[in-house]
Amino acid sequence: MRTLLSIGAIALGLIAWAPPADAGGVRTFVRHEVSDYATWRKAYEDFEPTRARMGVVHQAVYQSTDNANDITVVHDFKSEERAKAFAASEELKTAMQSAGVKGAPQVWFAKATPGSSGQPSRVRMFVRHEVADYAKWRKGYDEYRPTAKKMGVTAQAVYQSTDNPNDVTVCSDFRSLEKAQAFAVSAGLRTAMQNAGVKGAPQIWLTTRALK
Repeated sequence: MRTLLSIGAIALGLIAWAPPADAGGVRTFVRHEVSDYATWRKAYEDFEPTRARMGVVHQAVYQSTDNANDITVVHDFKSEERAKAFAASEELKTAMQSAGVKGAPQVWFAKATPGSSGQPSRVRMFVRHEVADYAKWRKGYDEYRPTAKKMGVTAQAVYQSTDNPNDVTVCSDFRSLEKAQAFAVSAGLRTAMQNAGVKGAPQIWLTTRALK
């Protein structure tokens, strides 16, 4: 699975903004590669009753077009305990194996931070990185938001890991893949990340919502 930049989009369909988990809730991010998306999606839909029983209150699936089998899933829960119990469950492990998940998935738990804004658009950029100090990073991020808006960001949300407040996931929406691609590789974004204290190479991947 790519660790630096995976760019993709699904061609058709209405794209809905997945709302951030509320202040008391937790969002689980899962990114994995599957052997065949259609097989995986059928298993995912079949698993819906179990997800609901185990506490999933919101879900969304995102898919890359440069690799249709590179999948990002978000699940919201009312508590961190329920999120972690679901992630560690034998039911989920068995379902993933049956659905054709390849290798070990990336799984992380996060809470939404204040300041989400904007209108959703069809392309979503995920960024996950570790920062030296969240407060310093957030100041740099907020100062860069007017520039990001000028470059096409229509909506944004920031999540902090429940296990490490300096493990940050950012979701940004764009009206076109071209704008998202230009933003992702821009020198301005790279400089802003460096100045804000991003440690190492961030994971950046572009997607659209997979509705089926």
